[in-house]
Amino acid sequence: MDAPAPLDPAQHHDVARMRRHLAAGGLALLPTDTLPGLAVDVRTQDAARLLAEAKGSPAGRPFSLHLRNLAELRALVPAPPPGLAAWLHQVLPGPWTVLLPRSWVALPSDWEWPWELVGLRLPGGSEWAAWGRQLEAPVLMSSVNRAGEPPLCGAQLADWCSERPEVLLGLPPTRVTEGKASSIIAFDPLPRVVRDEAERSPSLPLPGLRVLCVCTGNTCRSPLAEALLKQELAAAWGIRLDQLAELGWQVASAGTMGFGGSPISDGSRQVAAEIGIDLAEHRSVALEDRLGQGVDLVLGMTESHLAVLPAGLHAELIDPKGRSVPDPYGAPVEIYRRTLLALQEAAAARVQALSAWPECGQSSVTGAV
Repeated sequence: MDAPAPLDPAQHHDVARMRRHLAAGGLALLPTDTLPGLAVDVRTQDAARLLAEAKGSPAGRPFSLHLRNLAELRALVPAPPPGLAAWLHQVLPGPWTVLLPRSWVALPSDWEWPWELVGLRLPGGSEWAAWGRQLEAPVLMSSVNRAGEPPLCGAQLADWCSERPEVLLGLPPTRVTEGKASSIIAFDPLPRVVRDEAERSPSLPLPGLRVLCVCTGNTCRSPLAEALLKQELAAAWGIRLDQLAELGWQVASAGTMGFGGSPISDGSRQVAAEIGIDLAEHRSVALEDRLGQGVDLVLGMTESHLAVLPAGLHAELIDPKGRSVPDPYGAPVEIYRRTLLALQEAAAARVQALSAWPECGQSSVTGAV
């Protein structure tokens, strides 16, 4: 028996039929940028069980959520840890499944989600986009194969479909002669590559940045800023300070007029110690030396620090609101405490800014997008 004719996302009657079918809990074979997937509307009651039974997979097997566009991704992950939004925006759409802790994902309350991690997939390519823009909701999706067996392609996939006329086709199954599954990377919260089907991970960037905090002598403000920014980044990711590098975060400090080797000022050392930060071993570093190590973002205390930087560097004031942090050098310790407070507020605001999506605008997860 031949497989049924595939539906065409450019035909209104085919789109209407696919929508009705998925809304009623039916299964469909849809194209992606890797392998075609067996899909079920995520809003369907017992969606995971239906998909597992159709595949012949064990109960409880996790499936990934295939999204319709980037706006939907932003809506589902509205408050990611710093750097992750820009990383997701860079990697997706693409052949990756990204696993995130469920607490990071704003799943609608009427979706059944039995797993601790949320697998998010936003395929690239025109074929997925053609169907994705027509779907009324994201779909749970998986390749067509039993657990531990390779995905079906070509004649095998066509035979599988011909035996299941209840599965609507979004592409001709005979056209799929080969392919590799998506690669999988998990953040829990540190990144780990779970599967790399096409050896994609060596070129995959990490979400962190090389950040350089700059003041004049690197003895008062920028050492405090460096320590505070590290604390805020680690807290936002839920990791230890010594794990920041595993996410690609490198935070350092330097002075525009520092010669290197000078100890921390007494005032900065004291106020740092008052909040549990030990800067006794700090020694100043000249700006030129730090820049030679590579930097993605320079954070200055005042405009004067930004003015002396080489052209082409991405540089901003540490306070995203544009407020300067005056130099407390030689002032009473109370002024250093004010400086510390200003830097604490600036570091928190900077981490919030680093958590923002590169583009504005979000839309309803299940509404038209």
